[in-house]
Amino acid sequence: MAGRKTWLWLLIPAGVILASLITLFFFFLIPRPPRLEPTTLLPGPEGAINIIFIGKDARALDPSQDQGGRTRIPREKTAHSDVVIVCHINLSLNRVTLFALPRDLLVIAPGITTATSRTDFNRMEKLTHTFAIGGEPLLRRTIENLLGIKVQRFIALDFDTFRMLFRTLARFIGPVSIGSVRLTDPDQALKFVRRRNGLRYDDLDRCRNSLNLIKTVSCRLWSFVDTRLGDLLLDRLFTIIGKDTDLTPSEVKGLLSRLRQQGFNPDQIRLAVLVSEGRPVTLDRYEMTLSCYLPIYPEMEKQIARYLNDRDEIEALDFMTQQNYPWPEYLNVEYDLLPDYRFDSLERQRLVKRLLELQLPARESGF
Repeated sequence: MAGRKTWLWLLIPAGVILASLITLFFFFLIPRPPRLEPTTLLPGPEGAINIIFIGKDARALDPSQDQGGRTRIPREKTAHSDVVIVCHINLSLNRVTLFALPRDLLVIAPGITTATSRTDFNRMEKLTHTFAIGGEPLLRRTIENLLGIKVQRFIALDFDTFRMLFRTLARFIGPVSIGSVRLTDPDQALKFVRRRNGLRYDDLDRCRNSLNLIKTVSCRLWSFVDTRLGDLLLDRLFTIIGKDTDLTPSEVKGLLSRLRQQGFNPDQIRLAVLVSEGRPVTLDRYEMTLSCYLPIYPEMEKQIARYLNDRDEIEALDFMTQQNYPWPEYLNVEYDLLPDYRFDSLERQRLVKRLLELQLPARESGF
């Protein structure tokens, strides 16, 4: 009899704990009915919303303050956009596409460059420099001009923000595997998305790595959409991002909720990299020859039609591997007009950075 009472005394608290865990599970992890909150983030006529993801390389003013991405530290005012990705969401088609642009892509920057045609590459600017010159507003206008789309929102991450986000997400999803690479800590993940030296296709491979990481994490997190735990996690992520976005948590919750309601599967996220070719190009703005990427316009136009305008009848390369494409005539032109291309690349970077810093007043005045 005494033994039976002992077991009862053990079973009762165990039952209470089990019931509590089940209650917590249902409270935090069972999806709730979809929420369609009022928002100014409205799709265009074709049901599309475009959000740009920006990874910026702002350097620490005092590297000794770095705490491994556990908090944000003061960083330089001038930053390049190392990663630029257009997140294209078509709510009418229940579709999401991630479209990456190489950082050194040559572009016409509205109000900045003097190119007279879209192949006047010597008088263009690198995409990454547009962010250093005019911040997100100029980068946004440049992308809209290049791709012919409307960009509604942006999210920017610096080194600290990225590592803080990865550390937070890893608590819920654990290590992230991209092919043969297993990412377990924030510094390792940051090196993975920033690395281009040593990769076979340089910045194109960096674009591919970034896209694969975003898709993998999205798939792992999808089960949290419309749950209380998911809402708490999203609020935490936006607290980390701070002012480096014009998106709001409620806008993201509304978008995700609508996609879930429509049966969206994150495994179907489409990935594409803008077809481009690396070339040394002398840029008149700096009177220097720099390593650049030339857009392959015939292929780019097909990519825009398929991936950003959702014209499924158009065949286009996703460029997630180094696919073959017809060689446009302008690639046979020599754009390296100076003999000094081979002089020290670090010195060139230092000189360009100094020239960009001299243009900061344009950025601070809201360019």
